[in-house]
Amino acid sequence: MKKLLAILLALLILVGCSGGGNNGGGGTEEDDVVIFQNENVRKAIGYAIDRVAVAKSLNDGSVAAEGIIPFKLASNPVTGVDFRDDQGSVVAYDVEQAKQYYAKACEELGKDKLKLNLLYGTNEGDSVIKAAEQIAYFLEEVGFEVTLVSKQKKERLQLMTDGDYDVALTRWGPDYADPQTYMDLYVSYNTSNNAGRYNSATYDKQVEDAEATTDMSERWQLFLDAEKTLVQEDFGVIPVFQAGGAMIIRPTISGIEFHSAAVDNYRHIVGKDEVNLITNTDIVYLDYQYATDGTSFIAETLFTSGLTELDADGNYKLDLAESFEMSEDGTVYTFKIRDDANWVDVNGNVVRTVTAQDFVDGWDRLISPELASDYSWWITDVLLAKSWEAVDEKTFKVTLEKPNGIFLGCLAFPSAFPINKEFIDAQGDQYATSAETILSCGPYILKSWTPGYSYEFERNADYYFDDEYTAAGTAKKIVFRVLEDTQTALMEYEAGNLDTVILSGEQVDANKGVEGYVDRLQGYLFYLSININHYGE
Repeated sequence: MKKLLAILLALLILVGCSGGGNNGGGGTEEDDVVIFQNENVRKAIGYAIDRVAVAKSLNDGSVAAEGIIPFKLASNPVTGVDFRDDQGSVVAYDVEQAKQYYAKACEELGKDKLKLNLLYGTNEGDSVIKAAEQIAYFLEEVGFEVTLVSKQKKERLQLMTDGDYDVALTRWGPDYADPQTYMDLYVSYNTSNNAGRYNSATYDKQVEDAEATTDMSERWQLFLDAEKTLVQEDFGVIPVFQAGGAMIIRPTISGIEFHSAAVDNYRHIVGKDEVNLITNTDIVYLDYQYATDGTSFIAETLFTSGLTELDADGNYKLDLAESFEMSEDGTVYTFKIRDDANWVDVNGNVVRTVTAQDFVDGWDRLISPELASDYSWWITDVLLAKSWEAVDEKTFKVTLEKPNGIFLGCLAFPSAFPINKEFIDAQGDQYATSAETILSCGPYILKSWTPGYSYEFERNADYYFDDEYTAAGTAKKIVFRVLEDTQTALMEYEAGNLDTVILSGEQVDANKGVEGYVDRLQGYLFYLSININHYGE
């Protein structure tokens, strides 16, 4: 089926089926050509960008990208060497070479000048805005005429999903600590995440072979080769920078767990009864089987739970599963769900117990065509689940296609969480549109959500808390304030109204000596998604 989809998609690309729209590229089939299929156009873009200068201008700990796989994401399973050190850089900045490719492209396309729209998110932090401006500057240096198109994140994502854009500055946060979490994005048949419709039979085969083999050395080498194909040979996507995370955390609180992959954990904050945290982006979707962004996932892991969760080191620990058994060949897992795992409403009232059927229903819903989730592949392609069933009310059995070393850790991701099907059916179109239209089975209850302003959680008195994180120690209330302006956020922190603040620009240098200052390299990789099948000018 995957290969059939790849062939169909390749045919669509060859005939240039996606015309320009009003927001993305602006051209029409009658007066324009599909310029981004021209390899020299993509090469001109790739060589034009001074990634070191872009990262330095952000002044927040960001670093220049050397490929599509971030630093400190995954290590060679045999040698332990980081992927980036194993591979080296597969990108380059060479303005003269960029100009040569640009001239060749103009000649081949019969144009005097190439125009493109650069789409980016306005509510995704100052760094994104600065990076977009820097990228536009470098592209204009080699001859492109660039129009910056700013949209709110939700609209940007929709434009990319619809294929209504030229070039977009976007990012991906790794869902698990393995190269596959990036490689799967760009196979030709991934119509959810491969917004630019990159299509390469060579790349598809490299990724498919890597995922099929049980030889870990061979798998690693195939992923190294696939990155070279995608970035260095085809310029299918253009890596730009890996995000830094400069912030201040009030010294009186602790327990925020940052992960290079998956979702940062705010479940275990201690030190204050009420904690007020900063976020520069709002929740996009409360429906954790439909969401695709880190902000939404962080909120969802507070009010919902899975069979496992990740500890401070990124290793799995049991959550709603109190125990499990694994078959000798590593392909069958049988989980016993906690007797004290319950669904509660916005007021903390117990609706009913969490059952094995809730996990069956959740996984079935995730992969259903009716939901059309961008994470529909999580169960089959990441967990490698072949079948799943409720043996009895509290026993959930999963059979895998083959042994999977990342299986237990990936169960901590919201896409694999259970659902209360009868509640969802009763809510209809209103499901997950407010605090009142969701249920909780996690350590916190979402009490309110005021889009664009804040969302508030209260500790779930019905949720079990293990010996390490007892109910008495964790915060009773967690409030996320949505503040895009970093100067306002810093003033709120200094006034005692916030317990964390995200820093940018000159704020970073000015606060490096402040108690609670944190400077970390995040897993987020920012890159240019080139709409290969789009009409430009």
